[in-house]
Amino acid sequence: MSPHSHLLLDGRNTLGECCFEDPRDGCLWWTDIEGKQAFRLANEETLTVYPLPDRACFILPRESDGFVVGFPKQIVLANQDLTAFTPICTLEEDLPHTRCNDGDVEPSGGIVFGTYNEHPDPEERGAISSFYHLSSAGVLTRILGGVRTSNGTAFSVDGSTMYLTDTPVGTLRRFDISAGLPAFNEFDPLASKDVAPGLPDGGTVDSRGNYWSARVWGSCIACISPDGNLLQTIDVPTPGPTCVALGGRDRRRLYITSLRKKRRPDDSDPPAHAGGLYVADVEIPGLPQRLSRL
Repeated sequence: MSPHSHLLLDGRNTLGECCFEDPRDGCLWWTDIEGKQAFRLANEETLTVYPLPDRACFILPRESDGFVVGFPKQIVLANQDLTAFTPICTLEEDLPHTRCNDGDVEPSGGIVFGTYNEHPDPEERGAISSFYHLSSAGVLTRILGGVRTSNGTAFSVDGSTMYLTDTPVGTLRRFDISAGLPAFNEFDPLASKDVAPGLPDGGTVDSRGNYWSARVWGSCIACISPDGNLLQTIDVPTPGPTCVALGGRDRRRLYITSLRKKRRPDDSDPPAHAGGLYVADVEIPGLPQRLSRL
C-alpha cells in the first residue's frame, strides 16, 4: 500500500505553488499564484499571510535579506516582509499570453525558471514558452524554448545535473550543466510521462539524489531514483498536488502544495480541502534550500 499524506493547513489556495523551507528562519514558504499572496508557516503552527501587488509565480530566498520573486512579466528583488520590490528584468513582452512560472536557485547562486502559455483557450496554448537562466550578476539568458508549461526545476546533489519538464509533454528531462550555466547538454531523460499517474509539476531532489515529482491530476507524489526507477508514490487526497519541499526535523517532512482549480470546466467541484497544504513523513532527508546570490 502506498504511503499517504494528510492535510496540515486548509489554505484553500486557488493555485498553491513554489514551496520551500527557508534555511534562514526554518519556516516553510509558498505562494498562491492566483490569490496574489505569499505564506510563511513557522513550526507548522503560525501562519503569516503576505498580500502581493501581482501574481507571484515563484518566490526564492536570497543570501541577503529578502527574496527573488517572479511576477508574470517581471523578475524582482523583494525585501523580507514583501512590501518593496526592485525590478531586475522583464519577460516576453511580445507574448501577451505567457507568464513566469516554476523556478529554483541553481548551484552558482543564479536562478533557472520558465514561462507558461496561459492562453484562455486551451487549444491555443502552443509551445511558445521558454526556460531562462538569470545569473547572480543579473544577466538573463534564454536557455530552452518550445515549451508550453515550464515546471519541475531542480538540481542534483552535486549540482552537475539540472532537471526540467514541460508538464503537458510529461517527460522529466536531464541536462549536464557547468558552473554558472554558461553551457549545458541534454542526455537521456530521467522518466517518461507514464512513470506515475498524473503529470509532472514541481519537483525537488533529496540527499540520495532521488527526484520527487508532484503529479498534478494524479493525486500523488512520485519518488524516482537517479537511474529512473519509481521507488514509491505517496497518495495525496486531492487531484492537484503542485509542488513539494523536504524540510522539518531532519528534513524528513515532505510538504505538498495543491490547487483548487478545475482541470476542465465540466469537471466536478474540487474536494473540500483542495488547495490545502499537505504533509507526509519520509525516510530519506532532503537538502537545504539553496540561497540566491542575486
